[in-house]
Parts: sequence; structure tokens; C-alpha cells
Amino acid sequence: MSVKEEELLEEISGFLHGYLKAGKVKINSFLSKVNLNISNLEQLLTIRFLLKEKTIVFVRELPLLLKRFKTTTVIRTDTHIGEVRGQIDWGQTTKERLSRNYRDRTIFSTNESIRSYSTPENLVLKKLLGILYTILFNDAYIKGFEHAKWFSQWQDVKGNVLYAFKKNIYLQRVEDCQVSDRTIQKTLNHRNKIYRNAAKLLLSYRRLINGDYSENDLKILLRETFIVHEKVDVLFELYWVVQMIKQNSEKSQLHLLDGSQNMVATWESNSHVFNIFHDSTGSAGIHFLVSLNEIENSNNLYLRQKFRSLTSSRELAESIFGKRKERHLWQGRPDIIVEVYQKTTNELVKLFIGEVKNTSKIDYAVTGLEELLEYIHFVKNHKGEYLLDSPTTVQGILCVGDLPYNHDISVDVVRVVNRGKENKLLL
Repeated sequence: MSVKEEELLEEISGFLHGYLKAGKVKINSFLSKVNLNISNLEQLLTIRFLLKEKTIVFVRELPLLLKRFKTTTVIRTDTHIGEVRGQIDWGQTTKERLSRNYRDRTIFSTNESIRSYSTPENLVLKKLLGILYTILFNDAYIKGFEHAKWFSQWQDVKGNVLYAFKKNIYLQRVEDCQVSDRTIQKTLNHRNKIYRNAAKLLLSYRRLINGDYSENDLKILLRETFIVHEKVDVLFELYWVVQMIKQNSEKSQLHLLDGSQNMVATWESNSHVFNIFHDSTGSAGIHFLVSLNEIENSNNLYLRQKFRSLTSSRELAESIFGKRKERHLWQGRPDIIVEVYQKTTNELVKLFIGEVKNTSKIDYAVTGLEELLEYIHFVKNHKGEYLLDSPTTVQGILCVGDLPYNHDISVDVVRVVNRGKENKLLL
């Protein structure tokens, strides 16, 4: 990673430990200050538990470790009439005859050696494997990350969990029951590696899910399982998202960046609620979409020809290539969106749109400016009404790299900021 990427990561990592989209797992030595006010924290901690090296190593070694599966032998005493099963216990036989019928010489008490699979250490092992199986195969949220690069190592080893928990003949004979923390503690020092490590992981998981951890414990976990996007341009976009959060909020709630809605954070002032999104079209209340129908009956000759051209291309694409195109004249997906709602009415009163270009080239910055102005002019509310020049204030921010520009130009609708300057990003 270049120095520039390292600098970006150092500035944003305290707000992006909930990043779960495309990227790779790495140790993040910069993670010191962490915003722990995050929604769906249990889901995040479950994923972090999976990404722990000790968890993955345990599952990878599972087939070999199971060869050292331990059972124990217990003596079961039963009383039978008319038959003998096992070694006769004459002392117990005498007691049974005296208590039942001392003249009945067909009563016998016998001792039989029975192999027991449900030892305390096997209960711990099965409980851990049951948790891993549920997470990997039954949790719909976790299954949504199966194609993520950072999850790829689990694709190679999760079959070990499936085989052990569902098909191993010895584990099938172990009871499914509650395992106390005391049993886990006793197993921590077991001489057999599989049980010792199973106890450590099970205890670690319980503490995470029950919230029994210190802030430092959580920092260590997040630092060791940090997911970093591999493209510096995306890190640059996230840098500006984090700067907006920092400059506009003293206490924000972070959301998991898992690709479902891409909301990064929310916060409140005395009168407003702020929602910030990255690489998103925002909430259901706004739309970055212009339909072909809007120009179908236009009196403008250019727009009529444009409609005919796009309609023809849509029809031909379907008939020639079997590809059905949407009836869209334009659609967009901004890098950054901040929606500001009035608390008392829940009305959208302000909309900030950010376009980010990690560049030092003027032409690329101009392209970003053009895209930003399209977002500003074409964004609509849930009724399909354009927001510009409506009661909702719409403003744009163009965020660029080390690029010279005229700082004296002040435009109400658009601001330009670069990383090399002290920028005020108050919304």
C-alpha cells in the first residue's frame, strides 16, 4: 500500500470498522480511536469472530484433530429377571432379591461397560461446531457475503464444519444440551488440542455475543480483522464521508456498510436528523432517475429525436441480442449523499450531494463537476418532482485531490474542496 493509501486509512479507520463490502482482511495498526456506537453490532462481531485467525485455523485442522476424539467408559448397573446381561454383581443381586422376593432366584443385578460419548469436552466441541454450522449455513445475512473476497478463505474450509457436525459418527452420538461456562473453563486446560482450542473459541464467542468485553478487547478484535477496500479511489471517497461525519457530529451512530443500503451513519441536532450514504441513491424518498416518458411528447425537435433514437435502440437491443433495456433517459448514483430531515415534520429539508474525484487533472475534475450538476438538477422526491428550486435545499460538493483551482469563486449550489486545504464541510 502506498504512503497515500496509508494516510487515508489512518484517518478513516476509526469510523469504518463496519465496512463489509469488497476488500481484503488485514491487520490495521492505525485503529486506536473507535466509534463503538454502531447498529447491528452483534452481526459485526459474528463476522469478526469468523475472521479471527484462530477460528479459521481450528476449522482448517478439524479433520486431523477429530482423529483424537475421546470417549469414556462408564459402568451401568441394571436388574433383570430371568436373564443375565453382563457381569453379575452379587452384592447388588442380594439386595434386589431381599427387597423384591428373596425366594426368586431368577433376579440378577449386572454391571455392563458402556462407552459414553457425551463427555464434558465433547459437549464443548459439539456446541462450538453447532454455532459455526448455524452461522455458516443457516444465517442468511452471513450467506450474503459468500462471494466477497474477504470471505473466500471460508469457502475452502467450511465443508469441514458441515462434515464434522452432520456426518461424523462420533459427534452424532454426543448429546445436544446446554454447556455451562464452568464446563468450558474446565476444558480450557485439556491436554488434547482440539478440546482446548474449542473451549477457547466457544468462550470467546459467548463473551462477544453477551457483550462481556472491554473496549480494548473490541479494538484488538477489530484491528486484527479489518477489511480494507483494495482501490485507493474508494478509500478517497470514504475519507470525505468520514470528514463530513467528523465535522458535523460529536456523536454519530454508525451502520454496517454491507451493500444493503450503504448508509454510513446517522446523527441528530436539536432540530434535524442527518443520514449520510456512500455510493448510493439514498433513501426511498429521493430518486436519481429520469424516464424516457418525460420527453416523449416534447415540442423540442432535439428531444423528440432523442426519444426516437433511444426507443429504437431499446427495441433493437431486445430483438437482436435478447437484452431488455430500461426506459431511462438518465440515472445516477452519487458518491456521497446527506439527507437532512426536520425532526418535527420528518420532511426532507436539505439534500447534500458529493462527487469525489481522486485526481490532480483538471479535465477529470471538470467531468466530476458535470456529473455533480446532473445529480443536482435531476434528483427528484418520492412524488417524481424535481427538488432543485423546491422547498428542499439542494447543494453539491466536489471533492478532488491535489488540484489547483480558484478558491475565490463562491457559488451557492456547489462547493469545491481538496484534501490539501483546511476545508469546512459544515452541512
